[in-house]
Amino acid sequence: MEILLGVASDDAASGSRLAGTPPAIFADDPVLTSHDYVLTLAADTAPWLGGREVSVFVRRGFGIGDPDDCYPDIAVSAVLHAPSSRADTDSAIHPFLASRALETVTTDTHAQSLIRIAEEPHRIQDEESFLEPVRDAGFTFLFTFDEEGLPIDDEVVSEYQFGYGAVHFFGRLDAAGIATEIVAGLIENS
Repeated sequence: MEILLGVASDDAASGSRLAGTPPAIFADDPVLTSHDYVLTLAADTAPWLGGREVSVFVRRGFGIGDPDDCYPDIAVSAVLHAPSSRADTDSAIHPFLASRALETVTTDTHAQSLIRIAEEPHRIQDEESFLEPVRDAGFTFLFTFDEEGLPIDDEVVSEYQFGYGAVHFFGRLDAAGIATEIVAGLIENS
């Protein structure tokens, strides 16, 4: 199973979306004091979500070369939560990304995908040892956020947070294949 999501030309208040204001469910969450909101995958995006959404945040001020770029000490957080529309707030808005909806991209087009949900990651670097800590902890690969899938467009991205790279996400799955926890495993840049 491979599911690809790309950046739409319009924004969305709910569903899968990139940047802008975080989901309202995080209104009082301390993550907003230290992290910027990156994206949300809607509850119907992948079977392992089990009717929940996952939102991704990056530590405010993170830069390529910072030591917190791999599991377990990684600057990116993924949080499972009940479906939630965008909040009416100005906190935790990512400074480099414009607010857009994410839409399904068919695999037979030449459109780039920002999100790739699959069984294994496409790696920028071919060094598997970087993934050993997250896999040894019992996590299974779920999806990749790949900045190559961002439109080459100053209206959507002003700077590449991960050095035109990718972040690979992993989950701990229950017997039914539903994620009970999702973590970022590795930030790779080209």
